[in-house]
Order: sequence, then C-alpha cells, then structure tokens
Amino acid sequence: MNNTLLKTLLFPLFYLGFTALVYCKTTIEGDEKENSTKKDTVSALVITPNNPLYNDLSSLSGDEIISLIDSLLDQKLVSKPLLKELSNYVESRLLEHDFYVSLTNFYEDTPIPSNSMYDSWDTQTIYPYEDELTLNDTSVYLTLTDEPNLCNFVMPLDTTIITSHFGFREGRNHNGIDLDLQVWDPVRSSFDGMVRIALKHPGYGRVVVIRHYNGLETLYAHLHRIKVKPGDIVEAGQIIGLGGSSGRSTGSHLHFEIRFKGKPLNPKHLISFKNNQLISHAVELKKHKNKYLTIPVGVEFHTIERGDYMHKIATRYGLTVKELCDLNDMTKKSTLRVGRQIRIK
Repeated sequence: MNNTLLKTLLFPLFYLGFTALVYCKTTIEGDEKENSTKKDTVSALVITPNNPLYNDLSSLSGDEIISLIDSLLDQKLVSKPLLKELSNYVESRLLEHDFYVSLTNFYEDTPIPSNSMYDSWDTQTIYPYEDELTLNDTSVYLTLTDEPNLCNFVMPLDTTIITSHFGFREGRNHNGIDLDLQVWDPVRSSFDGMVRIALKHPGYGRVVVIRHYNGLETLYAHLHRIKVKPGDIVEAGQIIGLGGSSGRSTGSHLHFEIRFKGKPLNPKHLISFKNNQLISHAVELKKHKNKYLTIPVGVEFHTIERGDYMHKIATRYGLTVKELCDLNDMTKKSTLRVGRQIRIK
C-alpha cells in the first residue's frame, strides 16, 4: 500500500473507531449477546481471518475503503470485534511508517493510555521508569492533540506567570516550571488522559500525575486539594486540584512538569506561555545522551556559521539572547559549534 492510500485510510478509520464507539456507547453493552442479532450487512463485514474481506483489505482502493466505512456508519449497531480488527489492521500498516506511529496512542485497545510505550502502571511511585525504557529510542514523533476527536490542550492555570524556569537551580536540576497562583485557584489537566498518581508527597506535597493518550505525562505539585483519584479518566481542562503551597514550597505556586517515559521535558519547548497555546500540534523528541531534545514540528532553525555569536544570531531573528537560550536549553556561555542547528522560532 502506497503512502497516499495509507493517508487516505488512516484518518477515516480512526474517525470510524471513535465515532462508532461514541454512537454505540449506550447500545453496545452486552455485546456478546447482541452479535447474533445484528443486521446481516454488519455481520458480513466483521473482519476475521475466516472472512474473505480480511484478505482483500490491502488490495482495496482508498475510495473502496471509504465506501466500506460509510456503510458501517449508516448502521445502528457496530460490533466491537469489527472496530478492533480495523484498529489492528491500521496499526499494523502504521508501524511501517515511523511518523504515524504516535497517532495510534490515541486509539490503543487498552484502558491504560499509551500502554504500548510504557507497559506499566504504578499508582504509588511518581517516577517508576528505568533507563531501559528509553534505551533504544533515537527519535520519536508525538502528535499532541486530536481536535477532530475532542482530544485537546488546555493551559493548567487560567493565568500563567512563570516564577521559576526549567533547568539548573540552586545546585540541582529544576525539572519543571513554577507558575504563580493563589490558594484555591483551580488547576486543570493539560491533555486528555488518566490519573496515575494522586497522593501526598514529602517534597511535592499534594501531587497529581496524569498519563496522556499522546504519550506524555504531566505533574501538578504543591496543591492545596486533590480533586481526582488514580484511574480517573480526565479531559483537557478538567479541574484536577486546587492550588496551594503543600510540601517543600516557599509560597503558593504550581510546580508543573512534562515528562516522556520519565525524562523531563522543558514545558516552554512545547507550550507558548506568552500566547497560552501549544507551539505545534506535534513534536519530535530526539534522544541525546540521557535526555530528549524537544523540537516542535514546523519550527525554524539557524545553522551556526563561523563568526556567529549569541547576540548576533538573536538580533538577526528579532530575539533577545535570553529568548534564544531558552529556546535551545543553552546559557550565554554555551559554546556555539559550527554546523549545529539551533531553534530561532
């Protein structure tokens, strides 16, 4: 199957899976009993190894596949086995194309978000992941939102004033950013997902960790009240706690972290806190030593040339030196190696 057909197939099939699950939510319970009473047109289209259609899917044209999907959407009931087979078929095709692998995280056939990436679920340990989990990673693409299917992004606070940045601070790494708030201010989930941690921690105080369908985990610390429990499914924008100053905190604020497989990412490389929105709908995570470099899809780069220095590059692209450093996890004293690419937007 060529790439054009794959793209033609991908989004309609995902749309089918999500739409059919929502449409049949109230009628598909007791599915095993209902299968025998479904319309013949639906039963005939259930894809199994014994069904001729199973062997013919790869030879169908894009228009024929869309016609098949349209015929299913016209039915009152659609069986879970059919949705599962369609999902499995699409995922098997996507695995041949690295860029699209991340899309399957939204539609995994498991109650645990992004389970194929983590293969574990710990509700007591905030950072349970060993380095072996990332050992074979080189470059990973993550699609952050799926707006057509209502998987969105929302800022964790209504107003975002950064009081402490990501990076080295007071002799150790500060693996998130601190956002100013008042006690009792609502704190919201940034993406759709499932609560993994909701407990009181000596350092983080009252803390919530959410595993998201896009493969990321977010952490919300120093809360005054927790409004969710492990296993709760939450939507982007849902209140998961109230702001406070619990744990080791010098004043009311939200400590906010974004992690992938346990490795901290700079939130400012995914989110524009100036515009209160994602920088891009997707990111590339490049493994570098024991961390990931976060590169929003669609950003622009400058290739360092002989004679370049921080102020020269920043001025050329209308940035301050600090903004240029923040974009690239650098300091004013960082060495600029000729040939290296740095982000300028």
